[in-house]
Amino acid sequence: MSKGKKFKNAALLIIGNEILSGRTQDKNINYLAKQLFSHGISLEEVRIIPDVKSTIIKTVKSLKNNFNYIISTGGIGATHDDITAESISAALKKDYCLNKKALKELEKYYKNKSDLTDARKKMAYMPKGSKIILNKVSGAPGFQIENIYVFAGIPIIVEAMMNEFLKNIKSNTKIYSKSIKTKFFESMIAQKLKNTEIEFTDVRVGSYPIFDGKFRGVEIVMNSYSKKNIDLAFKYLKKELNKKI
Repeated sequence: MSKGKKFKNAALLIIGNEILSGRTQDKNINYLAKQLFSHGISLEEVRIIPDVKSTIIKTVKSLKNNFNYIISTGGIGATHDDITAESISAALKKDYCLNKKALKELEKYYKNKSDLTDARKKMAYMPKGSKIILNKVSGAPGFQIENIYVFAGIPIIVEAMMNEFLKNIKSNTKIYSKSIKTKFFESMIAQKLKNTEIEFTDVRVGSYPIFDGKFRGVEIVMNSYSKKNIDLAFKYLKKELNKKI
C-alpha cells in the first residue's frame, strides 16, 4: 500500500447576479480548473452566488477553513453592486479601507487625474492587510487576504490575474493522470475502483460514463502526485478489470 502526499485543494466562488440570471455565461470555470490541475491543485468545489453581502459573507466563512485556496471572481469593479471586497472584509472581520499600492496602480493606468473618479477609486478599497494581485489588462488590481484570492470576472483579466496567482504560490507540483476505457457499467466495476484507492492511498480514481445517445462504456481516470504510484495503480486496475467481473 502506498502513502503519498495529500492533494492541495481549491474552491472557486463565482459572484454575480448576471451569471445566475443567465444574462452572462461563465467562461472562467473550465480555464481555472485546468490551470489549477496543471499546477498540482485539485479544484473540489464551485459555488455561484449573487451579489448579496450576507450571502458572500456566509459562503466565504463556510469555505475558508476547508480549502488551501479560495479563488473568487466578480464584484470588484466600480459600480454600486460591486461589493465583493467589502463583503470579504466583513467575513474576515477586517477593516475595509484604501490600499495605497492599489491606488498607485490605478493612478498609473488613469494618467489623466480627472479619469480617476471617486467611483473608480473604490476599486482600491479592500480588506486591511491585503496584498494586491496585479492586473496588466485594465489596471484595477485584485487582492489576496489569507488564503482568499479575489479576481475580476472578465475572462481576459481572470487569465492575467491567474498568472499572478501562479507566480505567487510558486507551485512546481505536477498531477499525473492515466485513463482506461471500458465497456463495463459503473455498477460492475465500482468495488474494483474502490479497492484501487484503498491499495494506493495517494491515487484518486474517478469513473465517467461514455454516452452519445447510447451507452458506450465507462472511462476511468486516475490522478496522483506520484508517477511511480500511478503507474503501479494503472497496472493493478488493468489486472483487476481483466479478471472475471
